[in-house]
This record gives sequence, C-alpha cells and structure tokens, in this order.
Amino acid sequence: MKLLTILFLFTCWHSSFSQDSLNKEIRTYMDLQMHPTMHVPYNFFGDGLEFFEEDSPPHLTYMHQFKNVNYANYWQKNKGARIIVAGSLTSEWVKSRKRARKVILKQLNYVNDFAKANSDDFVVAKTPEEVRAYYHNTDKTIIIHSIEGAKRLINSLEDAQFWAEQGVAFITLMHLVDSEYGSAAVRPGFFTTLLNLKGAVKAKKKRRLKEQGKQAIKWLAQAGIMTDLTHMEHQTRKDALAFMKEENIPPISTHDCFKAIKNTTRSISGEDILAIYKLNGFMALPISGMEMQLVKAKDYYQNKEDSLIKAGCHCAGSIDSYKFMYQELQQYIESNVGVIVGDSSILFANLSEAEKVKYAIGFQSDFNGWLNHSRPRVGKKGCYTIDTSKTYEPIELEGLAHPGLLASQWRLLEKEGVDLIPIQRSSERFIQLWTYFRKHKTSWK
Repeated sequence: MKLLTILFLFTCWHSSFSQDSLNKEIRTYMDLQMHPTMHVPYNFFGDGLEFFEEDSPPHLTYMHQFKNVNYANYWQKNKGARIIVAGSLTSEWVKSRKRARKVILKQLNYVNDFAKANSDDFVVAKTPEEVRAYYHNTDKTIIIHSIEGAKRLINSLEDAQFWAEQGVAFITLMHLVDSEYGSAAVRPGFFTTLLNLKGAVKAKKKRRLKEQGKQAIKWLAQAGIMTDLTHMEHQTRKDALAFMKEENIPPISTHDCFKAIKNTTRSISGEDILAIYKLNGFMALPISGMEMQLVKAKDYYQNKEDSLIKAGCHCAGSIDSYKFMYQELQQYIESNVGVIVGDSSILFANLSEAEKVKYAIGFQSDFNGWLNHSRPRVGKKGCYTIDTSKTYEPIELEGLAHPGLLASQWRLLEKEGVDLIPIQRSSERFIQLWTYFRKHKTSWK
C-alpha cells in the first residue's frame, strides 16, 4: 500500500511538473537549420554528428564550403544554439517519388539514431509540447526535424501527413532548382545559374507558383506542417503569400536576406517582410557574414555602412555584416508594427512582452549548407591588425568556423550593446506557430 501511495504521488507530481512546463515560455537561441546529414544525398561530404577527441579537434576555418563542420562535440550543450533544427535535403536531380522519400527517411533515421545513442545529451522533439518539456526539464540539446527542398515529396495529403508523423516541423518547398511546385531563385554566379539553367532562361512572367505548389502548401497545413518560403523566386514568393493570405496560413522564411540591403534574387522586399508578419508568420536571417554583405543596397544603407567602415567599426564579411542587417531589419519591423497591425497608433515600445514575441527575428546558420561563414575581424584574414593589449572573442579571431563558436558570437554582440532579445524570442514564436498549425489542421479544408 505504501508503495502504491508513493507511485501515485510521484505520478501526480510528474504530471503537474510536465503541465507547468507546457505553459512556460521559451527564451533561447534556436538555430533554424543546420545540415548534419548532407553526406546522405551528397556522399562526397564528410559524415556529420561524429565525435572527435577533445585534445585533437579538427582544423577548421570559416572557409568550409564543402567540408563537414557539424561535429557532435559542437552541438553538445551548445549555449549558442540550445535548439537545433536538423534539415534533411533531397537531391536536386531526384526523379522518383520513392527515391525522394527513401533519401529523406535515411537522414531522419540517422539523426534519430544519433540522439538515442547519445541520450544523456541529445533528444529529438517531434512535437512542440515535447520541445517545451525538454527545454524546461532537461539540459539536453533539442533537435527538431525539417526538410529543405520538397521535390517529389508532397504529392498528396497522405504524403504530408506521413512527414508530420515523423516529427517534421516545416518544409522549405523550393530549393536550388525549379520544380513541380514553382520557381526557385537563381543565385548570381556561373555554377548556380548552370544548376537551374531552365529557370534562368525562362521568361519572368512564367516563373510563378504552380497549382501543385499551392496544393502542397495547403496539404502541409492540413497535416500540421509549416511552409518555409526561403529560396523562392520573387514572383513565386508573392504568389505564395497571396495564396496563404486567402487560406489564412501563416508563412515563415528561415534564411533569406533583407532586399533593401542585399538586392539579389533570393532576398525579400520590405513589402513582403511586412506581409509575412501580417499573416502571423515570422522571418529569420542567415547568419553568415559572407552571405550578408551589401549588394546594390539602397543609398540609405550603403551610406550608413560606408560611414561605419570609414570610422573603423565595420569589417565587411565578418560578424559585422550580420550585425548590420539584423539591426536594420529589427528597426524596420519594429517601426512598422502599426502598419502590420493596421493601426498607426500602436507602437512596438508599448506592447507587452508576450505581444513582442510576434515580431521575433530568428537566425539560421546553414552549417554544411555549401557556404562559407563569417570571416575574422582581426588578424591576417580580418580587416584590422591584432592589438595585443585587447582581449578578443574567438569569433573575432577565427570567424564563424563551426557551430561551437555561436556562443562567442552572441557574447560579442551583447558586449557591443546589440539587442538580442528578438532572436531569443524567436524560439517561443516558432513553437507557438508549430502548435497553431497542429491544432488548426482541420481549419484548412
């Protein structure tokens, strides 16, 4: 009888403890996508999530476009990314539905098996409720599943439901090439143009979201999965936003830039950014300083950066490029809250903390995503010589060479007075949206 009483009390305590955690908000650094399984669709890539001997770390630099940097050591209890979205990728040339599903499942299972084998430090969360519980009740690194590039994957509502059952939170519908869903942005450069040559030569008026793309967005919503607009060609994204407005489906964008600062085909205009927030979605920025440099920027931003460079406080391609775009995007969104809400009397400063969560700005590192990251600020590869009388953060000396340096990035930005709260709020906003999708599946008929 005594044992039964103890078990009963423990069960009640545990239930109450879990319920409390489901009501608590999250404030942490959440990386909206890394790619630890790049070696599955592209076998020339080094295996991700392997441990190295602590006294013999791999030699890595910020120039790592085709090199694995997602070592398990760097993910483990990472204060710069407590929650990490593991993005599985399809091959751009996949032709078979069966093959597309097989490749993604292999990647999901790889991550699941890794977390099980290292359960003291890692856990895969397949629902937003699990994320909250693990965040508040453990110190584990929490992994969430996503898929980047849905080519051949979403052919029916049943397909979308299948991925929801695997715990996939969002799918980036487009990737590097045009598909059955619509047109992908063609990045500047010979290789990327060649990769999506059909899209590059297609007339702009034909580069739109296709009916199958609209249907896929709806199927995903009906399954409780968010659609990521990243990588969409400008008109394709506009079509998607118009359709999502009609269907009342919140959009997210995980790693496109602010077009006023980086004016390329991948970037999002201010008008579309506000449209995303009006539809109760949110935006995240890529974190690589090399990717965040100014391109055909509006005069206001170009002149502002020129002044910073002249004053010796901006090293293009370093953490400074991320800092610049993040702060300018933050100012743009927060100064337009009245426009988003449709009430000019509403000011961001007067909102409650809970209301401010809606205007969060996330980040996505894209480690192993075929790109280099932020260069050093100082030293041989930086803009400034090393001052031996100063103490530098590793991010200043090494650049963003691997995920283990994310914490250094946030420490440095905090020291420099950057408001990081919108980034920390993004984890809560993401979980709120995922919860909304899962609870409103029947709303999208």
